[in-house]
Amino acid sequence: TRLADSVTGAGDATTFNSTEGVLYFEGSALVGTTIGNRHLTITDGTNSNRLYFYYSSSGGFAFASFVGGVLQVNITFGGTITNNSKVACVWKENDYSLWVDGVEVGTDTSASVWSSGTLNTLNFAGTASPFYGKVKDLRVYNTALTDAELITLTTI
Repeated sequence: TRLADSVTGAGDATTFNSTEGVLYFEGSALVGTTIGNRHLTITDGTNSNRLYFYYSSSGGFAFASFVGGVLQVNITFGGTITNNSKVACVWKENDYSLWVDGVEVGTDTSASVWSSGTLNTLNFAGTASPFYGKVKDLRVYNTALTDAELITLTTI
């Protein structure tokens, strides 16, 4: 068996910007849809305030957020989750979007964000659905990137 991977020097809670940012992920699911949703979450430690990217149990990619316990956005996109993909989840007041492999695949222009300093933890466990996959790259940007930057970042 091998020890769990660890990350050091990757920032701290001040790295996260609750009012805008990008959760970037490159990787794939280890198996298809047989084990349920798999979440990567940025949260304040509660289910009331969270943003998450996940592989859906019905297949494909999804991006959702809750602000004060209220669902703000749930963007889904079909795709082969066992193939390596580059995904960016963008949040900004009334400007959420999901990018997969260089293409903007979903948007929401009427969703709220958190007050400054709310989000402070990156978590692979989700609420009840731990992430189960291969991670080649994982980043959190503390500003929302431009469309041109997102195309460059997510193009395979």
